[in-house]
Amino acid sequence: MSDDVFHWVIGIGVFLALAAFVVQTIVVLAMFRVIQGLQNRLMPMVEALTPLMTTVRRLVDENAPKFSQMATEANEISKSLHQQVDRLSEVVKDASDRARAQVARIDGAVDETVEQVQHASETMRHAMLKPVKQVDGIMHGILAALSVVTQGRRESVDHATQDEEMFI
Repeated sequence: MSDDVFHWVIGIGVFLALAAFVVQTIVVLAMFRVIQGLQNRLMPMVEALTPLMTTVRRLVDENAPKFSQMATEANEISKSLHQQVDRLSEVVKDASDRARAQVARIDGAVDETVEQVQHASETMRHAMLKPVKQVDGIMHGILAALSVVTQGRRESVDHATQDEEMFI
């Protein structure tokens, strides 16, 4: 390659580098203007939020021990409540067991009382029916005697058998 062509290639390369630097400068200046406009819009908000952030930071710093203490107390209350629920569960279980035992005892007593009432009822029925049967037998005997005395004749064996069957 000749020196003239080489000088032209170098010149074109330098010109292209210069054009790239100019384009980069224009882009950087445009970005600077956009960022400066954005900064102008955001600065009033930042200035308004700065006292609020300072107040929030101060409140957090002042109340952090209180929040920590509240969390610790809530944890202790939770443990205490759990223990109380466990105790209550034991008491309820014990009361339930005792009530179950008492119900079983009452059930046995009621069954025994019902048996005794049935036995007493049966005894009373037998005690009352025995004299009634005896009186009924005596009445039949008296009626038979009166019948024999008034009629003067004896009844047949069939009639006596029929009377005995009715008595039984």
